[in-house]
Amino acid sequence: MDRRKFVKGMGAATATAFVLPRFSIASTKSPNEKINLACVGVGGIGSMTFNGIKGKQGTGEKDAGVVAVCDIDSKYSANNYKKFCQGVKMFTDYREMLDKMGKDIDAVCVSTPDHTHFKIAMDAMSLGKHVAVQKPLTHDIWQARELKKAKDYYKVKTQMMNQGHATSAIRMIKEWYDSGVTGPVREVHVMCGGPAWGNIYFKKPPEGIPLKKGKAPEHVAWDLWIGQAKYCDYNPILHPLAWRSFWDYGTGMLGDWFCHTGDAPVWCLDLKDPVSIELIEADCSFDRNVFIPNASVVKWTFPKTEKHPEVAMYWYDGGLKPKKLPHDWDKNRDLKGVGMLMIGDNHTIETGVRPNINPRMANTQFFNEFKKNLPPKSIPRARQDNLYLEWFDAIKGNIDECGSNFDYASQLTEVALLGSLAQRLGGKIEWDGKNMRSTNRPEAAQYVKETPRAGWEASVPKSWLERIFG
Repeated sequence: MDRRKFVKGMGAATATAFVLPRFSIASTKSPNEKINLACVGVGGIGSMTFNGIKGKQGTGEKDAGVVAVCDIDSKYSANNYKKFCQGVKMFTDYREMLDKMGKDIDAVCVSTPDHTHFKIAMDAMSLGKHVAVQKPLTHDIWQARELKKAKDYYKVKTQMMNQGHATSAIRMIKEWYDSGVTGPVREVHVMCGGPAWGNIYFKKPPEGIPLKKGKAPEHVAWDLWIGQAKYCDYNPILHPLAWRSFWDYGTGMLGDWFCHTGDAPVWCLDLKDPVSIELIEADCSFDRNVFIPNASVVKWTFPKTEKHPEVAMYWYDGGLKPKKLPHDWDKNRDLKGVGMLMIGDNHTIETGVRPNINPRMANTQFFNEFKKNLPPKSIPRARQDNLYLEWFDAIKGNIDECGSNFDYASQLTEVALLGSLAQRLGGKIEWDGKNMRSTNRPEAAQYVKETPRAGWEASVPKSWLERIFG
């Protein structure tokens, strides 16, 4: 594949941006025009994209259609390709796809491993393409902040694919909180039961660490799978799905699920820039700096703001859960090991592992009364509670922004990544959010902003002053 043309085109775009004022380089679609989609990542989670863009009873197909797809594994992607997009142009390298079909593409869906999200999304945005990216948005905190800046710089419509944020349920939860029913919230608990070792997503290397070196099968373009991450030789445990357990490529159970289970409290309370993150408890089979824990408890401390008092938020995985029940909890009701508790001075809001699973007030008697006079609907709902249709509506100008656009998605992802960082480093991390650095753990810097592999650097937007004065 000739990448020179793509790189040259990227350079030309940057040069043009230096000379000309940049308003919106994204194409605008009228409500009646169809959006041309490209999908990077076809196998596995790619099926969520293909099903999602259809909407209920295929109504979404009136809004958008897939014109190009890309996957580094021709075998793993074969079933989804045959089922959803047979006949559509297929690529192995997304850069070649953007180079050859860029003029025919309006928007790009990124359903690839965590460590590859940033560069694919940034390259697409720099060409004026709207983007939807799997959660977590990025693999490091600097990347999340850069994608947030790029969203406004390139004037594109963005969406992170944490499905629950497009549901009516999470918007209802925020209306509950905004009504004042909880009173001040000082404590949040976010619980996930896994990792379930041995399933398709989480596996322990039978030969231990370091991984045994192997040769990638012919149907896997291994160098493209590595992308901008630190290079390692092929091992079948990494691809296609169990990469999540290795910090160099995934973000663990916390990165996989926090953007679902922790979505409601981060949004309702506008949680960001904690002053500290601490690994309270952990059970590890391998080097903590290489491989995720079997079980853990993580604590974030968020400072007092105009919106909330100081908030302590806890994450539990590996079957761990809070030892103390909320003050308004039903007698004789067990606390499940998955879900979310947002504990207010007056009342507690509770959900399942996603915000749209069984949202309720924790006290049943109070909830039954509360349901008789719910707060009014004040937050717009997404069409069909579907994040893809919401994204299409934003692209077509029917709404201003998606709920999980990169302004919010970067905030939610950063909170999640700080939790993963504590799992990786252990101990307590004192955090200076304004300057994006730990004040007590200098070793954190290499993970806050990772060094991309040579040849895989992404071009990021620069201000006019930076372009003029370097």
